[in-house]
Amino acid sequence: MFSEVQLQTTSSSTEDTIQHSWKLEGKSCTLTGMKIFQRITRGRALGLFSLISSLWPPVMPLKILGQSQDCEEMKTNLPPPSFCYVLTAPPDQGQVEVNEDDHISSLYLPPALRSLKDILETGSLGHRCSFQARVIYQRLQLNSSLPPEQREIWLVVMDATLQTDDENSSSLPKTVPVCVIPSCVLSAEVTEAFRDMVPCDLFFKDALQERGRIVCVERTVLSLEKPLLCTASSADSSELTGPVKLDELDSTTQVNSICSLRGTVVGVDESTAFSWPVCNRCGNGQLGRSSGDGLLYCDKCSQVVTSPMRRMQLEVFLNCPSRPQCTVKVKLLQRSISSLLKFPSSEDGSYEVKSVLGKEVGLLNCYVQSDTNHPTSCIGLEEIGLLQERRN
Repeated sequence: MFSEVQLQTTSSSTEDTIQHSWKLEGKSCTLTGMKIFQRITRGRALGLFSLISSLWPPVMPLKILGQSQDCEEMKTNLPPPSFCYVLTAPPDQGQVEVNEDDHISSLYLPPALRSLKDILETGSLGHRCSFQARVIYQRLQLNSSLPPEQREIWLVVMDATLQTDDENSSSLPKTVPVCVIPSCVLSAEVTEAFRDMVPCDLFFKDALQERGRIVCVERTVLSLEKPLLCTASSADSSELTGPVKLDELDSTTQVNSICSLRGTVVGVDESTAFSWPVCNRCGNGQLGRSSGDGLLYCDKCSQVVTSPMRRMQLEVFLNCPSRPQCTVKVKLLQRSISSLLKFPSSEDGSYEVKSVLGKEVGLLNCYVQSDTNHPTSCIGLEEIGLLQERRN
């Protein structure tokens, strides 16, 4: 029988709750003051039962009332439970205490860290998976009025098994998108790593596999340190060497993934093109005018900017051999704009459109923002910098 214990702690700290839960993992515990809050079935809580299914069958043979205990086959081949009790108790009444022996329970099934290649080849939709991977790109859900802590976080991850040039892996993607939904509780150190946009190796425990992506939902655990109670992984992120390899843009490329592309400039979206001055010392792009002389002034440096640099936004249309029947629009990074223009035609950053037409660009690393087929086939991308590049 499976039950989910919902702890109602007096502490308002998410970190305290996470640390408390980790101390209980794998231990034989005594519950006091608990009551059955709800009896739920598989059809009403698919997320919970996907986790239960990943823990089935038990590591120890089941003892079935009224049957001989030597019927091992019957005990181990039983179907997973179809219902689960939710137990709860008020903070001042319910307790979960580790038994005195403090040993790992013989009933505990530690998470098995698998390689991303193995997950993509043998995993099933809606099943839980645990793995180690390197985060090479992250992005907060855009076009949302919600505060940052309530938005989805999109990660792109990889491991050594996907970056290999092995012919047996040619049909697999080089990277995998991971969606972290707001209900996935994150520790302070993981939240800090996301906020600071630093490259990191993450351990994903009990994530949910969906079509073409992995989702971190309720009961998924993310950590920067390898869990103590887990079996060895067949893919170690420390094995990754050399530049990151991305899949080239093609007809199978999905929205919210990243890819590489090259192509020829066939047009410029002049409605979105503009330039602005930035401080030549700190790069601040929000310059004001100093009182009196009207010169540009940087609040961060507290100085007049006498030699401002120019920054530009430029979106171009490309003719890409990998998507010949599709309109490909890319928002370029500053470095690619500078390379494309070489030098501006005037001090205000203006240029002649005809000067960029026909020029080759690439190889670019891009995030896929949109992909539509009506009224015409069009894919919108944004050039990005990978976290791996920042590390190097």
